Amino acid sequence: MARPAEPPLLPPPLLYLLFITLALFLADWLPLPIPANGWTQALAVLLIVVGQGLSFWAMWRFRKQHTTNSNFNQPRQLLRDGPFAVSRNPINLGDTCGYCAIALLLGSLWPWLLLAPLLYLMNRNVIHPDEVQLQSLFGDTYRDYCRKVRRWL
Repeated sequence: MARPAEPPLLPPPLLYLLFITLALFLADWLPLPIPANGWTQALAVLLIVVGQGLSFWAMWRFRKQHTTNSNFNQPRQLLRDGPFAVSRNPINLGDTCGYCAIALLLGSLWPWLLLAPLLYLMNRNVIHPDEVQLQSLFGDTYRDYCRKVRRWL
């Protein structure tokens, strides 16, 4: 049974929540405001709709194909259609869109400064172990998929 070498300490949604919470504390401690206006609010709404739509579409595909969407379980099959034809990690991409939407609505530079470390942790602690597991489970089929579809977008 091929499982990730080290399951993530936190599920991805909690990792995103942790970083937004940290950004809120930092913004309160040392404000670094950025302009917020109607355009940034409209963009935030668009990011929420697109991001959550992508995430729900991917979760629906997992459920429809009777495989897991959890980083803690072994998938039964490799999904390569629907949102998985656009991104190998559509749920994480959707969560990132949501994070960016919240960052726009907060009107603070802190969430943007924390985005790079957040994505680094996502790649290192969540996505890479998943990729190792999927490669060991699906071999050449997964490697071919990786050549055709980007990790994020």
